[in-house]
Amino acid sequence: MPVQTLYFMTTGQCLGGSYRWPRGRPGRSTALTSAFDLSAGVDEEDTLTDTASRPIAEVDATVFRHVVGHLASGVTVITTTDSYGDHGMTASSVTSLSLEPPMMLICLNRAAPTSAAVSRAGAYAVNVLGLGHESLAQQFAAPSKDKFRGVSLSRGRLGLPILDDALAHIECRVVEEVTGGTHTIFLGQVARATAREGQPLTYFRGGFGRFEFARDDAAYQRARQLVLDGMLAPGVVIEVDDLARQLDVDASSAFYALTRLAADGLVRRDPDRGYEVAAFDVRAADDAFDARCVIELGVIEMTIGRVSESELKTLRERFEAMSRLLVGDRFVDFDGYIQANYAFHECVVNLAHNPSLTAAFARLSLKGVMARSFGSTPVTSQRFIDVQRRLTEAFERGDKAAAREAVKEYNVLAKRRVREILSDNAGLRGVGDPTAASAAR
Repeated sequence: MPVQTLYFMTTGQCLGGSYRWPRGRPGRSTALTSAFDLSAGVDEEDTLTDTASRPIAEVDATVFRHVVGHLASGVTVITTTDSYGDHGMTASSVTSLSLEPPMMLICLNRAAPTSAAVSRAGAYAVNVLGLGHESLAQQFAAPSKDKFRGVSLSRGRLGLPILDDALAHIECRVVEEVTGGTHTIFLGQVARATAREGQPLTYFRGGFGRFEFARDDAAYQRARQLVLDGMLAPGVVIEVDDLARQLDVDASSAFYALTRLAADGLVRRDPDRGYEVAAFDVRAADDAFDARCVIELGVIEMTIGRVSESELKTLRERFEAMSRLLVGDRFVDFDGYIQANYAFHECVVNLAHNPSLTAAFARLSLKGVMARSFGSTPVTSQRFIDVQRRLTEAFERGDKAAAREAVKEYNVLAKRRVREILSDNAGLRGVGDPTAASAAR
């Protein structure tokens, strides 16, 4: 039997390995599971034993659905015909499999009538949808006695129903069926393929059309504001569906917002309880700012006088980008300033070329701390820019004492500003002078 190399054309890469091409049309087989021979020179029994002995960690179903939703795919309608008539369903688990011979792979839920029909017919057509075909995709995705109602059809070379308006058509004869979980994988040898000009319809994070980044970002921004305004109380569990209703978005966008908030340090994910708003008070802010101060003082001791010209240039560029966003005691763009401020201080820490220091700095979640410290007012102080300018100039001069002084002063300013903001908004408990607090630590 000839041996064919297995390709996944969506990545443009040959993944190696091989499978033996079966004669005729066999039933279910192990063609896919044996496709990649990665155990050459290894005793089979030992390999199986080692693999079976390793525990497989369970992945939360909600997390898994969210993650795999980031795998953008084309949208197709799979059609076939048998003695019961024409069948069709919307599918996105479709990929090219091999060039020689030309092959396709489709994955259909076994509970869908079209899956059984493809198995009986031994043939299927992949109809690739284009932009503007959202209603067509929805029509074939919903259960119906007549999914082809109002759809312009032709008959293909294999006698299968072909959607005339589709962007491309690929007719295949089934040569393999493989069961995987709740789905059946149909390997098909291509009998005919045609296409016309146009843009494909895409499926990404639960939506058709162009990628819905703007929609998801808007949901994140609104959820973030709820946290900053105190509308979501610390310690309260946030259910995805509840947040979706509150934001008037789908669950996918709400989950995206929560993952962004977690990255900002505004919410945390408890393994048992789920997502909850992270607790925040003056002590939490002090701890984060003091830790940043200590890290940067260490970087100064390690690097001042030994920083390259290119690194100093990058540091200056980061400072200038930040300074344009705080002018005359007001934030020009608060969110932009937080990003630029973080990038500037990250650049300072990176001067040490120490991955452990960089990782420790990242774990401080300073973006979230700053957002909750300063996010309720556009008013701030130009002194923040002035002291960070002095820090930049101290690095450029190689002045260790001036750099240390600038970092310490910036730390005091930041902690004092937190007290001012929180005192204006909600009052403070057990707040002392930040200069004294720094000295005591």
